[in-house]
Amino acid sequence: MNILKPAAYDKDVLYAFRALFDGKATEGQQQRAMQWLLLNACHIGMPSFAATDRETAFLEGQRSIGLQIAKLREPEALALITPKTRGKAEAKNDRGNS
Repeated sequence: MNILKPAAYDKDVLYAFRALFDGKATEGQQQRAMQWLLLNACHIGMPSFAATDRETAFLEGQRSIGLQIAKLREPEALALITPKTRGKAEAKNDRGNS
């Protein structure tokens, strides 16, 4: 793996992200995009150790973002939001849906 090159992708991933950006992704496309993001771009399924400290730090940065994204799907994630913050987010969502 060359850390300076973008993660490899195929047409399915490309079209999944395009549909996601346009707000038109199917359930399967959403899952495909998130799977690619977490596993290929953020490498959450792999150790971040590399040949040099610089490469290791770069990979750990990518992995850190993926782990933060993956954490949002856990049930405990909602409990970590303070009631004050949750109230603002819910109010904002309510305004956006009216």
